[in-house]
Amino acid sequence: MKNVLILLGLLLVGYAGARFLGFNHERAGQVGIALVFAFTALGHFIKQDEMISMLPDSLPARRTAVLLSGVLELMMAIGVLLPSLTRAAGIVICVFLVLVTPVNIHAALQRVNFGGHGAGPKYLWVRLPLQIVLIAWTYWFAVRSG
Repeated sequence: MKNVLILLGLLLVGYAGARFLGFNHERAGQVGIALVFAFTALGHFIKQDEMISMLPDSLPARRTAVLLSGVLELMMAIGVLLPSLTRAAGIVICVFLVLVTPVNIHAALQRVNFGGHGAGPKYLWVRLPLQIVLIAWTYWFAVRSG
């Protein structure tokens, strides 16, 4: 459950910090989501084995999938901050969040001991609403206003 708090903290502290520095409302929201995806991208590189364990064994090239999704998350974090790419990056983030939901469900059902998934299905009561919050946040601050 700690990861959920970290992600929410990055989102909200990133937003508040950007507002404090004088960024407008939309830009501050984009900074928050960029911090979330920069953080999650790092996990793909420094916690590879744990991330691989979240994927079904039947998936081929699991390490490659983890690394490529980490690169994608880093690109999304950067893209959402580039005015010419904000809207497109926001759309990609929303689609990505929908597409990774089954992975999070699988990991929780398998009680993968990483990122809170070890708590089992009850973790989904926290994780799935977080996915919805991230999608809504990204839509509001990047897709709609980008």
